This record gives sequence, C-alpha cells and structure tokens, in this order.
Amino acid sequence: MDHYYYLEAIIPTETASTLELSAHTSFGCTGIEEFSIEEKKVDEILGERSYSGGDVPESVIDEVEFTLQSEMGNKKFYFNNFEQVSAFQLELKQNYNLESKIIKEEVKDWNEEWKKTYEPIWVGEKLEVIPQWYENYSSQAEHKLFIYPGMGFGTGSHETTFLCLKLFLDILGDLPYQKSCLDFGCGSGILGIAFSLIYEDISPVHYYDIDQVALKNTLQNMEINKREQKYAKLLLPNQRDEINRKYSLVFANILQNVLLAEAKYLANCVEVGGYLILSGLLKGQEQEVIANMTMENKNLLFVKTVTKNDWVAVLMACT
Repeated sequence: MDHYYYLEAIIPTETASTLELSAHTSFGCTGIEEFSIEEKKVDEILGERSYSGGDVPESVIDEVEFTLQSEMGNKKFYFNNFEQVSAFQLELKQNYNLESKIIKEEVKDWNEEWKKTYEPIWVGEKLEVIPQWYENYSSQAEHKLFIYPGMGFGTGSHETTFLCLKLFLDILGDLPYQKSCLDFGCGSGILGIAFSLIYEDISPVHYYDIDQVALKNTLQNMEINKREQKYAKLLLPNQRDEINRKYSLVFANILQNVLLAEAKYLANCVEVGGYLILSGLLKGQEQEVIANMTMENKNLLFVKTVTKNDWVAVLMACT
C-alpha cells in the first residue's frame, strides 16, 4: 500500500467515545490521532506560568491536558481506503451534523508506519504485552506476551483489553484448581493467550469469534508465543456446540449489544468458583449488562468494575 487516508474533524467531547468506537467497529478505522499540545496553546493556558526549559511539573501537565480535553478537539481518523473514509464522513454529516475533510497521504512503507502506533504495554509484574517486532525488548515482567495484531486487531492498547487483563491479574490466586478459559469474541486472542501463558498449556483455552480472520490472527499469535494447539480450540459460530461446557474463567470483551444478546449463554457458561470478565462498555452501559447477567444466573454475583477514560470492565463471580 503506497497511500492511506485520514479524516480530520472537530469532535465534541460528549460524542468522542461513541464516534471513536463506531469508527473502529463499523467503518474499519485503523487508528485515531488525539489532540496534540502545541507550545503556543500551552503558553495561552498557563500565561505568566509558562515554562521556558527544564521539567514541567506533573500538576501543570494535568492542568493543560484537562483544559484541552474539555474543549472541542481536533481528531484525525485513519483508514486504508477511500470507501471506508467516505462512509465515515457521511456518518458524521448525516447523524451528527459534523463537517470534516479527507486527506490522502503517501507513505514509503505503510507496514513500518503502522507499527509505530504500537508500543509495549505494562499490565503488572506478572504480565507485559509486547508487539512482536520488538525483538530485543527487555521486559521485567514475569510473563511476556508477544502480539502481532494484523491490520484489524489490537495489541492490548485499547482501554477495554487493558482493563480485562488487569482484572485477570487481580484474580490469579482465586480461580478453581482445574482451570479452563473461554475467550469469547477473541480478536487477536490476547486474553486467552495471557491465560495460557500464566497457567501453561495444560489448561484448555477455547477461542470463539464470528470472524475467521480473527481466528487466523489468534492462531498466528499462539504460534508466536509457542502455545500448544492441542489444548486450544478456535471456533466459529457453526461450531458453537463445541463450547457447550463450563469454564473457570470467561472473557467477553465485545460491545454492549452483543453482551446483552449473549447474556443467557455467558451467564451460564461459568463454573462454580469461576469468574466472568466483561468489557467493551462505555461508562453507564455496565449496569444494564450486570442486571441481565444476574437475571439469567442467580448464582452470578457482581464483584467490581474498573475504569479507564470512558471505558468500563466488569468482574462477576459464580458462587
């Protein structure tokens, strides 16, 4: 690919999260560039307190970011082809009355440019997620999870995946002795692979997705991390009957509408003593999902939520 497209628009803060999610899930957006802090703008915000050199105090950085984020922000949405970016532009105009412009950019090596958007992600002392091309990266984490995201699946940089991994690390010592995992809507397979890294390959992991490309990316990442395929299953919807069992841990990092549609299944596929981790939720969406899960299974109890920016992940336990 010798070029790509980006759409530039001023997005109101109150609709930013919804539009970012829609751009990724419905229009094939490959990346979003947030606001940037220019020196001139910082000087305007700080006035006489402007800094001419040295380290800027963290409190000042927080103040600048808060001020800029509270305004309408200029964002760039990146796409691989003109059809995708045109469809998203039409969505902004018709449903949000937002004006935007499309820019075509030439690149010498799209692969290398795309890789620059991913960096290692420290989840905790037990786990760090590392893009595959960081071959000589030195990590202090006990487990190193290498991911090649393909063009449509992430390395864990999105808030929802990160929150799922954080909740997983919180319950490491609480799972039943005989461990098993379902990564429902697996994408790159990062959640199930994290489970298999920490509990070794003898604990079965099932990966389920409606997209065959996702399962191919999951298989690729299993191979990168030297995961034993004999203890794993990669399943499409027509193989749904093969996940008719209970698991000690279930990840479902999808979207609210899918979680609600699959509530009966997800609420009842966790074994007693096991856990259900749900995400893909914006703040405020979690209450309806929690209510639906507990309605479908009275033994499923809410434990806690964790948040990052506008996103929420939910931990539930089966008693």
